[in-house]
Amino acid sequence: MLHQLPLPFKLQASFTFENFIPSDNQLVVDALSDPSEPFIFLWGSQGSGKTHLLQACCLSQAQLGKTASYLPLKELLDLSPAILEGMAGVDLVCIDDIELAFGSADWEEALFNLFNQIRQAQGRLIVASNASPQHAHIGLNDLKSRLSSGLPLDLKPLSDSSTISALQVRAQQLGLELNHDVANYLITHFPRDLPNLWRIIDELDHASLSAQRKLTIPFLKSALSNNG
Repeated sequence: MLHQLPLPFKLQASFTFENFIPSDNQLVVDALSDPSEPFIFLWGSQGSGKTHLLQACCLSQAQLGKTASYLPLKELLDLSPAILEGMAGVDLVCIDDIELAFGSADWEEALFNLFNQIRQAQGRLIVASNASPQHAHIGLNDLKSRLSSGLPLDLKPLSDSSTISALQVRAQQLGLELNHDVANYLITHFPRDLPNLWRIIDELDHASLSAQRKLTIPFLKSALSNNG
């Protein structure tokens, strides 16, 4: 049974290590799966799978009988950074989109304090960003130093074949049959970041159920005619 998360951000049950298509990122997945690594700074482009991996870390940690908290900063920035107080009591804290806090003195100080508290409590911290700490616009030098001290992991974009595999896994979870030709049409005619492609798969799922049609390229063109 999963431990109650300190903040009510629901984890996607499908965001597991087993469902992640590693492609050229197997070493990244292996490092994130290692519960002995105390601090990891993960970065990659939008849609490369950072959120998937952070939530997979939380789910894996909870399955070990430990507490975990997933904190998406894009949903937290309108709140006071005081919400981070007490997080050091959690076994694993995963912070998504941490770059959104850079440039805010209050948030940078709160993150700096959280880092020190987690380290003192011998907990684990994993953060995800769109750029490495060396290229991030961090105002507080002490925070930049702390964020540069962990294990740096560069998440590489998926290859075409791996993207197709990821789409087919997602479709299979929904009970859809997505053949290679249809999947290849998707990645060559639509923005290929996974969140966008998964949204399209969800739309196709609804359209297919409504029309009682299989996923073919002509049906896909008709169903998504307003998205191309």
